[in-house]
Amino acid sequence: MSQNVEPVFALDIGTRTVIGIVAAKEEEKLRILAQEVVEHAGRAMYDGQIHDIPQVAAAVQRVKNGLEEKLGKKLEKAAIAAAGRALSTARVTVEQKVDDVEIDENTVRSLELIAVRKAQEQLAQEAQLKDRYYYVGHSVVTYFLDGFPISNLVGHRARVIGAEALATFLPVSVVDSLFSVLSRVRLQPLNLTLEPIAAADAAIPEGVRLLNLALVDIGAGTSDIAITREGSVVAYGMVPLAGDELSEAIAESCLVDFGTAEQIKRQMNQAEEITYRDILGNQESITRADLLELLDPTLNRLAEEIAAAVLNLNGGRPPKSVFCIGGGAQVPTLTDRIANKLKISPQRVGLKNRAALKNLLPPKDDQAAGPEGITVVGIATTALKNAGHTFIDVKINEKEAKVFNFPGLRVSHVMSHIDFTPRHLIAQNGRDLRFFLNGRPEVVWGELARPAMILLNGKRASLQTPVQNGDEIIFLPAQDGRDARAYVKDYLVPEMAINITLNEQKVSLKPVCLLNDLPVGPEAEIKSDDHLVINARHTVEKLARLQGLDLSRAQILVNGQKVSGQYVLKEGDHVEIKSVPAEDVEGREENLAGEAPRPEGGSEGEPQERNGQARDKEKRGGIRIKVNGKEVTLKDCLTPIFVDAFNFVEINPDGCSGRLVLRLNGRPASYTDPLQDGDEVEIGLAKG
Repeated sequence: MSQNVEPVFALDIGTRTVIGIVAAKEEEKLRILAQEVVEHAGRAMYDGQIHDIPQVAAAVQRVKNGLEEKLGKKLEKAAIAAAGRALSTARVTVEQKVDDVEIDENTVRSLELIAVRKAQEQLAQEAQLKDRYYYVGHSVVTYFLDGFPISNLVGHRARVIGAEALATFLPVSVVDSLFSVLSRVRLQPLNLTLEPIAAADAAIPEGVRLLNLALVDIGAGTSDIAITREGSVVAYGMVPLAGDELSEAIAESCLVDFGTAEQIKRQMNQAEEITYRDILGNQESITRADLLELLDPTLNRLAEEIAAAVLNLNGGRPPKSVFCIGGGAQVPTLTDRIANKLKISPQRVGLKNRAALKNLLPPKDDQAAGPEGITVVGIATTALKNAGHTFIDVKINEKEAKVFNFPGLRVSHVMSHIDFTPRHLIAQNGRDLRFFLNGRPEVVWGELARPAMILLNGKRASLQTPVQNGDEIIFLPAQDGRDARAYVKDYLVPEMAINITLNEQKVSLKPVCLLNDLPVGPEAEIKSDDHLVINARHTVEKLARLQGLDLSRAQILVNGQKVSGQYVLKEGDHVEIKSVPAEDVEGREENLAGEAPRPEGGSEGEPQERNGQARDKEKRGGIRIKVNGKEVTLKDCLTPIFVDAFNFVEINPDGCSGRLVLRLNGRPASYTDPLQDGDEVEIGLAKG
């Protein structure tokens, strides 16, 4: 025996059984060196999709162990195929200029890769494809040489070559479950294809594909379909009905569990009468005719679904012939029913088993000699043809990943191996905080978002960056900026709190803070649309109120100089408040009110006095108002506003409750309302 390449381990992981073969090329034929067939212990798969990964892995492990024992060697890689349960296809046509040079195989491969890339882009634009998809294979419908169809481009010369190709894709979830099974049994994926592609490769030789044929692989969970015409496979499809539908109907009618129903179904081709035990332990029997009668509705529905899919894929016309493979195809009368639904002769719809494969050398005592053994052969032949399309090893976020090396592999395709969603690419800036400080708008900006970052081998990359074997990818998700936060203390500067000396005693004066009209401390947090008022004007009169001193019978000295009660204190001031005789009260009150005494030798008469006072007030920028009924003078205020009146009201944040009431001349007021001479101000706490 002369083997041209290394033997390949092929696995057909079906809904009911797992078939494994190790096969090698011998001349122009494929020889099966060893084979194992194992049934799942329970219903671990539905409709061709793995549901119970540990249970499926256990069946694959038994197949692997059996083959290793027969061959006397360890198996490390396996070729696999995915069912067409969620198959998506794209049919595209591409062209490439070749400048009238002889076309070689590399040029043809490059042309096919362009077609696959275009198919990927086409599928990505379709709204219904919301999931991530794997490329799993393609077939060329026809090649073009300067616009004319041709079966093989190699060796020809032309200015422009083209190809019409059919590319197939599966959801990442379907493929990843297959990879997970292999990982559990310490197998690396050698090749990945689609079950209808594999079945067509084995069951329909290239020379026969000139005919318009349909291949229907009826398994346990799905019925996969491939259509050939003019030398190529031109369409793939799937029907989510197969042999399990029949087993479920038997289980319901005969009152047996699913495993017993499977055994009854398989005996239909071998016995006229079938004996079984129902779930109550009663021994029962049923004839083949009676069994077919109770299965009649299910068989008709299965045949109708298959025929409808074949017609749809074939442009509404029945094919010339239909090849049926798979374990589910062996149920009596099914092929005749399919022929009837397609309106073609029953002789044109038939079963195909391994004996019909001319280029296959099966093992002795073949356990899968029937239609159920075709697909695994196609998985092996497809893997041998695509020996160059192996899997590559990459590392993403320090996690090892084995990725199918399909054409145009990019960072975006590898992202499925980590917990990644498109949301990780999008971040929002933190929300801004907007409020009012002393009546004026204030904005605290939210933190800027940090964009996502991709590093390929330490260099900045994008989702479209190509990936090669051994590459290391680091993905850092985008991060939202933090929302803006602010506290009263953020707006308190050291200059607002001053230290003075009052009658030889050290006194510390702090600003008064009101948040939404309520006294607050420095740790209070500011929320959106809040109103914060900070009064940091420390006057002698305010100091006297805080200290419980009466200025009505006192003389005020600051740093040795006489001042009024409206004097604004500064850091380090030395304040003395001394009692004075009663006869000096009138002069002192004028001093407290901020009015200078009449200059000696001045003009007499009330008009002149008023004019002098007006000029004096204008010079000092002071106005006379009433605060809570008490007449005061605002001094050193070029543009007096309501908040300046707080200097004459004692507000202690500790123990206060209720909401502040602000009124100007009897009407509700705000902190920034302008004040004029003669205004009446009321500031107090509302009860309740």
